[in-house]
Amino acid sequence: MSNFPFASAVVPRLIAQLIPLASAACLCCDTWAQENQPEAEVPLPTITVQGARKSAPKASTAPKASRASTGLLLTPRETPQSVSSVEREQIEQRSLTSVDMVLRSTTGIHVSFYDTQRPLYYSRGFLITDFQVDGLPTFSNSTNQEFDTALYERVEIVRGANGILTGVGTPSATINLIRKRPKPIFGGTASVSVGSWDYYRGELDLNVPLNDDGSVRSRWVIAPQKRHGFRDRYQEDKYALLGVVEADLGRSTVASVGYQRQKNDPTAGVWGTIPRFTSDGGLANLPESTNFSPSWTRWSRESGTLFATVDHQFNSDWSLKASLNHTEGKTFSLRTYASGPFVGGTIQQPFPDRATGAGINLYAAVSGGNETQDTLDARLSGQFKLGGRKHDLSVGVSSLRTDNVTDGYTNLASGSTRYIYTIPNVFNWDGSASYPVYGRNGNFTEQKTSQDAVYGSARWRLAEPLSLLTGARFTNWRRQTDTYTAPNGAFGVVRQQVEREPSPFLGVVYDLGQNLSAYASHTGIFNPQNYKDRDGHPLDPVKGTSDEVGIKGEWPVQGLSGSFAFFQVKQDNYGVRDSSVPPNTLDNGTASAYVGVDGTSSFGWEADVAARLTSNWQATAGVTRVSTKRHALDLTYANLPEWLVKLGTQYRFSGALQPIEVGAQLLWQGRMDAVNVPSPSGPTMVTQSPFGLLNLNASWRFSESTSVNLAVNNALDKRYWATLDYANYGEPRFASLTLRTRF
Repeated sequence: MSNFPFASAVVPRLIAQLIPLASAACLCCDTWAQENQPEAEVPLPTITVQGARKSAPKASTAPKASRASTGLLLTPRETPQSVSSVEREQIEQRSLTSVDMVLRSTTGIHVSFYDTQRPLYYSRGFLITDFQVDGLPTFSNSTNQEFDTALYERVEIVRGANGILTGVGTPSATINLIRKRPKPIFGGTASVSVGSWDYYRGELDLNVPLNDDGSVRSRWVIAPQKRHGFRDRYQEDKYALLGVVEADLGRSTVASVGYQRQKNDPTAGVWGTIPRFTSDGGLANLPESTNFSPSWTRWSRESGTLFATVDHQFNSDWSLKASLNHTEGKTFSLRTYASGPFVGGTIQQPFPDRATGAGINLYAAVSGGNETQDTLDARLSGQFKLGGRKHDLSVGVSSLRTDNVTDGYTNLASGSTRYIYTIPNVFNWDGSASYPVYGRNGNFTEQKTSQDAVYGSARWRLAEPLSLLTGARFTNWRRQTDTYTAPNGAFGVVRQQVEREPSPFLGVVYDLGQNLSAYASHTGIFNPQNYKDRDGHPLDPVKGTSDEVGIKGEWPVQGLSGSFAFFQVKQDNYGVRDSSVPPNTLDNGTASAYVGVDGTSSFGWEADVAARLTSNWQATAGVTRVSTKRHALDLTYANLPEWLVKLGTQYRFSGALQPIEVGAQLLWQGRMDAVNVPSPSGPTMVTQSPFGLLNLNASWRFSESTSVNLAVNNALDKRYWATLDYANYGEPRFASLTLRTRF
């Protein structure tokens, strides 16, 4: 446990100090809230229920009670933030096999792609960087961006700043993936899928009890997948697996240990952009299948996580949960990107000749490295009485260590890190290019990061209709970057640190009746930055805050739930180049001066509704409008849509057609503008008009245990840009057919 000296030395003392400091609150309808308190162990009579499910599945906007926002176990109405959850049933209905597909269907989330392997997720005008698995931070960089949903029971989304649990990040959203857990009885599911572009996928999910009474149990999941893509030569070969063993250690303690692994080794993956303009200034209009990657390029990423958890229930009020993760990730990429000729030491923009197709070069590059991450979290949760009322408390400590090593490579033929090809004609190039020979050159960069924190939150029931939530996190963050340059053996060292940085949480919930609550909240987060000002002093972290007011309602009998919120998100002290100082004037000419700017903000509103229209018919609607104000020197993420509309419906037939279920989802987004886009005549603006994607699904259950499911994404085959920063097309129509059996 030497990796966690902070936690092992101060856990008891910090918990004792946090108990009187932490705070939080939220009181909704008493009866409904008490029914959703799984902490207490209350003896109940045995009830046997038999029947068939005839209603449409639950909507993603009515998640179960969750600790994702504050560490407290809160229902949606008790949470003074916008939250969503995509459950397992919906994942299977719509064949949502990746977190990209899940988030694309989630209210308030915008998904785009730089290229085939680099997805981008945005919420409320800012990039989402905070990903968790079972509440613990996980890789969100290039080593683990392709979370396969086969391993998870549901995906929870908290929109806005969530610094109390994440510490470092942006005021956008937090994505929390909940792993599948073992069950005490034998059972499972198996499925095979086929689809467009030679798509093949299998899933096997097994619950296996390891003793007679199921007090020791296990769960095993494996999901291999292969596919080509709509782009020329692209092939994907990946798998995901999970193994968990869980044991009841008496009546009050549950311990689990497990391992999960994901690997993706695609070839001919796209890196960079395709030409948007020809040299005469007209649109290039290259086909969607255009790919400037030869078949020998690859972009391999793999990660494995060993995890352990102990959950102890002291009594009906208090529990302690401790979790430990160790993750190892590895990447290697040999890739090419298209650009213009290499002239005077500068790469020109890619503008091919309309008649000859000439004017495009390929530039090859290699990168690789590995990363480890160790995470420890211990959290005490419970209830206490004060002033004649019961209040909720959660306090914890967390410790995180990452070690990221990036290796340097050299083209062995030329001694350069770059390899250049010339494409004779961009309009008919077949991908031919000689294989470059690269080798490690001895250079490397090692970056070690630590984050230690104490946090706490509480819910104070001030009156019958009123609850107050307060909380805070205090974080110590350190990073050391070592750069080694061969053959002279020169070492460069950069150290950064942020001490006792606070991340506040304040919320209030007022019960307007049995089914309706009003709320308001203020949350904060910070993000360190590796810049110095003109005097050589490190810039303070970027500060993010979220303010939100809204109303939430739930009518369980009628099958109706919804929320409406206004929000404002701010980002201050964002580092930009200090134009008053010449470039490369710091650190012996290797760094430029930066200055922190304020004023980047977003303001908007969001509506989210789920309704059971009939016993067989479910509908959902999510509408988000975000108006973003950027500082003149901070135009990052300036090309996001102002409007997002996500409509969904699911219908199960009755009578003789009862085995058939159909569904549809419309994903519509508003206009997007990109500024300063290179063109032959100089920087210009590029606009993408509003558009929508229609996704369809249908299933036929031809026995109690076996069904076949059809999913069609982008059913109308809409042609669109996946992002405006990098000119790459979004995915055309894709269809898959899945045969699934349960046992």
